[in-house]
Amino acid sequence: MGWLAYLVGIVLPYVALALFVVGFIYKIICWSRAPRHLPWELFPYPHTAGERLGEMVIEVASLRSLKLHNRNIWLPSLLMHFGIYAVVAWLFLVLLGLPVALLGYLGGVAAAAGSLWMFTKRLGRDLRILTTPVEYLNLLLVFLISAGGIITGFFGEGLAVREYMLGILSLSPRLPARPSLLWEIFFLEVFLVYLPFGRMIHFAAKYFTYHRVKWGESH
Repeated sequence: MGWLAYLVGIVLPYVALALFVVGFIYKIICWSRAPRHLPWELFPYPHTAGERLGEMVIEVASLRSLKLHNRNIWLPSLLMHFGIYAVVAWLFLVLLGLPVALLGYLGGVAAAAGSLWMFTKRLGRDLRILTTPVEYLNLLLVFLISAGGIITGFFGEGLAVREYMLGILSLSPRLPARPSLLWEIFFLEVFLVYLPFGRMIHFAAKYFTYHRVKWGESH
């Protein structure tokens, strides 16, 4: 267990972070070099920076496009996304040293419930033929991370998580005091490596989807 714990807790975090950064930059470069769409204004769209920012915030907060085009999975997707938002917020607040265990657990429950709900929805006859194996994998990964954070007590170990992350960031890593936390750390490492190369990177693609496709202009 010693060498395995060292691999997961000390070595793999840097490997996962490096692969995530490289993959993310590669995706951004590919999107930025993609051919521009024709400037066909088929519907009203925001022109000012403020209007565009507001439009994107509304989309991220409400998943309005999904509600319009696939209402059947809108609620479970909204629940899952808000759970993810809460977990990300928990992570940043933990780094600041704030006691926000409740936020982490609520986010974990919402993300786990939403991803499981989405998974069962996509097993239905109407959506099953439209769902690829990758989409099931994405939902399973979200469920494992969120449920793992609850089961291992990861969300309740803010101080230990903060010390561990600060050690990683300061290049002086130390294994967490509770070995069970390594399971959640491993799931997060897998997620970081997979993220830039899967469909879940769509959160970063929103900018290009809106600015270069929906709102593309000729000037």
